[in-house]
Amino acid sequence: MEKTVLVTGGSGLLGRQVVSALAAEGWQVVAPTHAACDLIQPEAVRGLLESARPALIVNCAAERHPDACEAEDASVRALNVDLPVGLATWGIPLLHISTDYVFDGRNAPYETDAPRCPLNAYGRQKAAAEAAIEALPHVLILRVPLLFGPTPDLRASAATVLAANLLAAKGACVLMDDLAIRYPTFTPDVARQIAALAPNVGRSLNGIFHYSAEEPMTKHLMALTMAPLIGCDPAQCLPDHRPPTVPRPYDCHLSVRRLQQTGLYVPPTPFASALLQVL
Repeated sequence: MEKTVLVTGGSGLLGRQVVSALAAEGWQVVAPTHAACDLIQPEAVRGLLESARPALIVNCAAERHPDACEAEDASVRALNVDLPVGLATWGIPLLHISTDYVFDGRNAPYETDAPRCPLNAYGRQKAAAEAAIEALPHVLILRVPLLFGPTPDLRASAATVLAANLLAAKGACVLMDDLAIRYPTFTPDVARQIAALAPNVGRSLNGIFHYSAEEPMTKHLMALTMAPLIGCDPAQCLPDHRPPTVPRPYDCHLSVRRLQQTGLYVPPTPFASALLQVL
């Protein structure tokens, strides 16, 4: 008999891949649209859970754009903090997606038990959610870095938006951040990793885990890799060493050691190979 899994944020960049990966493993997936369920409304979430009666919840829903989080808007905090905390209170096995931005980027690589030290509101919100639920035996938190993957809109990822910007520039030069180091990670890989972990959440596995690709890249280097794949001249990509308005961590490399020890680790796809599937 199929087990039901509720995927929140199932229409997003990562969520779409998670829905596909779990369905391929025999899960009956419930992934409501925002129109069907406003996730920042507790009563709407209650109705959804009582209707679906899932054996597992995978929470991919979040406002993940740091600039949009900086005002500490109540609706953003409701999505990034109140939603995962509320989902955890139901006692249903919960796999919650978190971020490398819970760290300040000064002491990489980070193990799963490293102290949280966020630099911006997005990181603080995700850290607050983690702190509230990490000790619960039915909760698994999976931290991930910058994500990219198949999408109808290249602007949906902070990685592939670089390709969109190059195309929009029509031969003009574009400044690309060459300061912060990122580890761009392919969403189908993350989804396969989630599907591998899913049967064990709240059973043999709980607490915090990391999943990350291993290639260190600034956005400028990402753009240099993308340019020839989309017919652009790499000379259009100019390095930008100015600090961002909203602070970002320098290097938040996540150690995947604990995940590898489970025997369920899914090796990441090389960046260039993954780009061929996206661009």
